[in-house]
Amino acid sequence: MRYIVLIFIYLNISLFAMGLPSEYYKIKDVKKMKRYFISYILDITKEQNKEILKDRYFIKNLHKNIDKLPINSKNYQRFLNIQKRYKLKSNAPLKEYLKVIDVIPNSLVIAQSIVESGWGKSRFTKKANNIFGQWTWSGKGLTPTNRDKGKKHLIKIFPSIKESVRGYMINLNLGWGYKDFRELRYKIRQEGKVPTGIVLSKTLINYSSRREKYVKILQNIIRRNKLLQYDKYR
Repeated sequence: MRYIVLIFIYLNISLFAMGLPSEYYKIKDVKKMKRYFISYILDITKEQNKEILKDRYFIKNLHKNIDKLPINSKNYQRFLNIQKRYKLKSNAPLKEYLKVIDVIPNSLVIAQSIVESGWGKSRFTKKANNIFGQWTWSGKGLTPTNRDKGKKHLIKIFPSIKESVRGYMINLNLGWGYKDFRELRYKIRQEGKVPTGIVLSKTLINYSSRREKYVKILQNIIRRNKLLQYDKYR
């Protein structure tokens, strides 16, 4: 068995299930197909946002007293793990933590997954579980069909759609190109409001070479599919 696994790895063949559940690709009715896709991505998104909120509330509650915790305590170790995950310094103010540890609006996640994956039917989704078109320079991944000459990026392979969503959220919360996204989200939070996909989408001109046109596409997708109804959190 070990040798079979090694052969799969050598040939860059995935051992994981790829794409959405097979039943999805058998749906012929367009409306049913869209409902299935939205529901599927929404469930994953809610789960990931819930984990982010747990970390956010944990930090808000313990940040002031973190130095008083025993180094070997579970809470202190959890703090260190969160700190490492979000690449924050130990003496970073609470404000810096709250800027990066926050949810991505459900409507925005769904809209980008629709645009980037063609409703889950793209080659990247079916062969790499990559639903947001994320790149990698690790040397392992799918080669983009229309990659410009001289470019070396690949399409990252994920073990599941869930991991693709998680990776995308980390990208928006930490990526250098999305600082404006985080700043606007934080500002809206400070005003006591809920950040929505429509509002935050305008900060994502760096996500695609289409820039401002890409933002308009996202906003149209959100409106056309009535996705704002999902931007409600407890």
